[in-house]
Amino acid sequence: MTLTHMDRPVLSRSERKIMGIVRAHEPIARSEITEFTTLSQQSVHRLVEGLTEQNLLCSKKAVIKGRGKPSPLVVLNNQATYSLGVSVRSDNIQLIAVDLSGVELLRTELLAAPNDPDGALDELRRIRAEWTTSAELQNRAAIGVGVAMQGYRISKMNRFTVPVPIKNWSGMPIDDTFRDTLGLAAFTENNATCAVIAEHHRARNDGYQNLAYLSFNFGYGGGIVNEGHALIGGFGNAGELGTLLAGDTFSSRPALGELVKRLNASGVALSGIPDLQQKFDPNWPAVGEWLQEVSPALNLSIRAIRSIVDPQAIFFGGEAPAALREMLIGICEHPTANRYGEVLPFPMLLPSRIYGDAAIHGAAILPARNLIF
Repeated sequence: MTLTHMDRPVLSRSERKIMGIVRAHEPIARSEITEFTTLSQQSVHRLVEGLTEQNLLCSKKAVIKGRGKPSPLVVLNNQATYSLGVSVRSDNIQLIAVDLSGVELLRTELLAAPNDPDGALDELRRIRAEWTTSAELQNRAAIGVGVAMQGYRISKMNRFTVPVPIKNWSGMPIDDTFRDTLGLAAFTENNATCAVIAEHHRARNDGYQNLAYLSFNFGYGGGIVNEGHALIGGFGNAGELGTLLAGDTFSSRPALGELVKRLNASGVALSGIPDLQQKFDPNWPAVGEWLQEVSPALNLSIRAIRSIVDPQAIFFGGEAPAALREMLIGICEHPTANRYGEVLPFPMLLPSRIYGDAAIHGAAILPARNLIF
């Protein structure tokens, strides 16, 4: 497969189905793929051959099982393509490149200030040109670029209202801007949706096809996967938990920007969220006070997610330090028995399995999820 400029791989529904099956079960014998489809063995053979010719799949040595010619094992071709992921955060902008499985190949933090879109886009263009000739990417075709934005959509044109520290990104058509800048197919979601996509994509066989993700960043939001697919909503803002709170209660949401304010007021000098991540001490008195303050909003979020979406698991992540994720889980309510002594099923409350900010990994996966799987 050759992908240049803004070309996109055009896969049929059946081809994408095959790609998804291989991703979930690799290595898988070609003869076993039919167990997950309504396609004939001949159709599967033809599709796998076509996807192999496009450098999306490849074969491994067959495993002999009983009599007859063994069926070759099929896996993703992780040597032929890459996708870029960009995370625009309140404190910095990061860029990664991943292979078809989502494994990170390259990473950098931009020198441009996060509130300087023009500078950031110029730097991204330069870095992409440098990376194209790097040992890691020079023989790979680009699938596209995904962008994780903090904030919420204000139109279906992928324009966002973003936190004050990166306000200059507000109202920009994000996917069009990145497409024109990098010459690649571009996709965007808010950071919490990107994070839940990464959480689901990384864990293929844990049984969680319905899950939610709480993203603790400068602000506070959520992402939802329902039956294996990210829930976006009619206006693209599904999971915007901040809208549950209004007026005086808004500052008492579990947003790290608010925690930094409380810590600075208590005498713990922090310059921002990266400083919080590096220096976090669970024993700072203001931490316990903040947890008590945000407990009602957090538990309201859990009740809302549980009653409307009914996930099997809720992951706590974003830019919150690992110890703080555990503390946030610790203040969550659990259901009590009803009048019949029954306790309704309750989702597992778990720290994110992705170290650091999962949003950039989800952003990098967006092109493949939109075009390949």
